[in-house]
Amino acid sequence: MLPGEAEPLRGSGYVLDCLHSARAACRETSYETAVKAAIAFGNDTDTTACVAGGIAGVRHGAAGIPTRWLEALRGRELVEPLLEELLRHRAA
Repeated sequence: MLPGEAEPLRGSGYVLDCLHSARAACRETSYETAVKAAIAFGNDTDTTACVAGGIAGVRHGAAGIPTRWLEALRGRELVEPLLEELLRHRAA
């Protein structure tokens, strides 16, 4: 690789590659396609998709997360009351 050339995105667990890969994935137009693009890089897919999902979540909000993904979450009944409490404190 020559100086000034961009490294190819690999979706690895190396923090700089993860951030660059997640950023590239977030060029997609929806939360779902951003997360899927992050997974498509391969390698450390859970880390890259998690970072991309966080970034895409800021952009698209909770409403951008596909309903079918939310409905498939295990432990949802444990987390939802905690999130509601957190949102109540945020609004106060």
